[in-house]
Amino acid sequence: MNKVDKIKEYLLKNPSKLRKDYSETADLFNTNYEVVRGTARRLRKELGDTEYQKEKEVINIEEQENDLKVYVENSSRVKSIDDLIKHCKIDLNDWEINKYDIGTYEVTGFNKDNYPTTVTMYRMKAWLTRVKPELNLNLISKQLKEDLKDLSPRIERIKRDRSDRKDMYLLEISAFDLHLGKIGIKGDDYSLEIAEERLFDAIDHLLYRSQGYNVDKILFIIGNDFLNSDGDWPIPSTTKGTPQFNSNYHIDIYRAGRKMLIKAINYLYETAPVHVMVVPGNHDRESMMHLGDTVQLYYENNDNVVVDNSDCLMKMLVYGKNMVIADHGDGAKLNNLPAIISQRYKNAWSDVDFVEVHRGHLHTNKSAKLAAIEELAGITVRNLSSMSATDYWHDSKGYIGNIKKAQAFLYHRKNGLQCIMNYNVEIS
Repeated sequence: MNKVDKIKEYLLKNPSKLRKDYSETADLFNTNYEVVRGTARRLRKELGDTEYQKEKEVINIEEQENDLKVYVENSSRVKSIDDLIKHCKIDLNDWEINKYDIGTYEVTGFNKDNYPTTVTMYRMKAWLTRVKPELNLNLISKQLKEDLKDLSPRIERIKRDRSDRKDMYLLEISAFDLHLGKIGIKGDDYSLEIAEERLFDAIDHLLYRSQGYNVDKILFIIGNDFLNSDGDWPIPSTTKGTPQFNSNYHIDIYRAGRKMLIKAINYLYETAPVHVMVVPGNHDRESMMHLGDTVQLYYENNDNVVVDNSDCLMKMLVYGKNMVIADHGDGAKLNNLPAIISQRYKNAWSDVDFVEVHRGHLHTNKSAKLAAIEELAGITVRNLSSMSATDYWHDSKGYIGNIKKAQAFLYHRKNGLQCIMNYNVEIS
């Protein structure tokens, strides 16, 4: 082993000597200062001195009209695609990621105590494509919020004098399965205009019938196949893809439905604060959640309206000793409801004595009383009717003769359901 190799061996065993005490080391090996310093510098370079000779991070961005390429080299901070988006300041409103590649390599250097240490370095490539404005959901959502700012002014809760009222009631108004856009058979005409007329005739009638009760809250359940389809592409169809015949384009049905719901809620909260439940159906599962999101945004500054558009398809409201639950009726089996409800809402059992479950989907009235569950006397499940027309499919299957109607339910705060009122569509 020559003298230089002996010096290298000594320096590796004594890493603190790699940057200092060169004269002392030179005397130890009977050589000069420059030989030791040169040997130490070459050795640090061979090992990869990340503290003193750190490779500079390189970021290269190549932008074309509709494409963006990003290259990152020698990085210790860009370790993921999220890091790349952050540090390269990529706006995902403008660009979407097609693919990316991450590689790593190790560099040995010295820590602050002059001991060798290994550092993992990253290199990354990403290819992005410009987002088309009409497909940019983030941008559309942002623009929608901006558009609705002026449409959702701050509205304080309406002060109502209830000092002389002893008995308080919840009024539930349920107009299920309106199927906006459905085409009725001959003799049972249906259109967006007819659907709106039926909805507001029902609301007027049911509010009038409830005048004798001290209503201090209204439950308005929306959805349950409020729209007849979930879109037009490639053809009008339900969420699962069952083809439908519609009277209008889906976007026109959606807009008509939005205006209809806002008009109805505005009308209702003049009587009492309104709790809105959004219950998507099997025909409009995604569109109804989008519509519910728009309604929720519209009323977020209105203290008279609460909109529940939560992810769960089953919605619940506790009013005094009452628990009112709504779901569409195409999911859980009837006999499984007690177990599902007892688990989902187990924290509310001690607070309620009466449980009502209202479902749509079947377009007909029927009810069932299910077995008692622990502290509960039982669960009543009701399938509610529809005011929509009979279409060709239902007519061909013989599903005819159901009374077209909407219903309202009055719950006493302590004594449960007291009254059921019907609005039957006039038959011309």
